[in-house]
Amino acid sequence: MTTIAPDRRTFLKTLGVTAAAGLGTLAIAPRASASDGVVLPTTYLQQPNFFYCGPTAVSIALSAKVQPPSLDTLAAELATTDAGTNFGAVSPVLTARLAEATYRDHWIEGTAGSATETDLLWERAVTNVDTGYATVCNWWVVAGEYPNWGGNASDIFHFVTVDGYNADERTLRVADPAGSTLSGTLPSHHWLPVGQVATYCAGRGYFW
Repeated sequence: MTTIAPDRRTFLKTLGVTAAAGLGTLAIAPRASASDGVVLPTTYLQQPNFFYCGPTAVSIALSAKVQPPSLDTLAAELATTDAGTNFGAVSPVLTARLAEATYRDHWIEGTAGSATETDLLWERAVTNVDTGYATVCNWWVVAGEYPNWGGNASDIFHFVTVDGYNADERTLRVADPAGSTLSGTLPSHHWLPVGQVATYCAGRGYFW
């Protein structure tokens, strides 16, 4: 098991985290959510197995703009195996599938999202949503800290999609492909403070 420096866990506990699937409408323009945020009308999917989180997160992101191909097609393009999806595979597939987009990788060093990294993630995620695009994140969630669940006995490496934000609360809406594949109680979406999302991305990163 990978040893995690204490600052990641301390940050999440400070936020009050106890350690914490339906189809949307395919469209382009963002819309207001019930929580007074701005949310893209993405099509939610739950990953069908433990290693398809990458293709599923990419499918959700693509659905903000186009009709995505099958998960198996995306898995082939991403070179996904039963060991998962490589970090460097995501941006090229998003860019190839969205004619007017150029997605980029952003790696976050360390074990927690700094103030600078948090602000940068917020700026990029908000700009993406405002222009009709989702952001894909690659999470590293330590044992016992999975949002709205906390039942993970070990660290989880996972892909999710940011498809909305609430400027008043400075939270991001995260479409989580895991669903009941991971836990029967896990919701399809989370509203999370941007700093918490940045910390989950630390040691990994996101695609914007």
